[in-house]
Amino acid sequence: MRGEKRVAYSKQFRGYNIDEVNEDIESLTTELEEKEHEIDDLHKQIEALKEENNKLISQNTITEKTNEEIARLALKEASDLITKAKKNANMILKESMEYVRGLDKEVNGFKDDAIDFRAEVVNLSKELIDTIDKSEIFSLIKEEENTKTETGLE
Repeated sequence: MRGEKRVAYSKQFRGYNIDEVNEDIESLTTELEEKEHEIDDLHKQIEALKEENNKLISQNTITEKTNEEIARLALKEASDLITKAKKNANMILKESMEYVRGLDKEVNGFKDDAIDFRAEVVNLSKELIDTIDKSEIFSLIKEEENTKTETGLE
């Protein structure tokens, strides 16, 4: 009878046919009870959906907070790693500079040694030339050359 238009009841003495009216009332009562059950079921579904929605919102909030905490921890870890890397880089740079300074001192020492060695070789050469010039053999050679020059025998 849902959605159907009611047909007029047949008339009897003192009004409408009681059986038809009672039957229609019983049918409408049954239909009304069904609709009330359907409404109750829909209300229960609405409540269940509200609970599920609240759980999802709660889970979403927890997930967001967890993600924020993970991001915060990751940033802290990254910052710590950067700080350590900077310290290590500075330490390596300092050690490298000290090593270069040591090499520079060593090279300068070699330069000084080379200059001293050259001066020593020059002095030894001068001494050797002086010794040769003062030797008897060289004086004889000079005398012979002087004699040749004087006599014009060249």
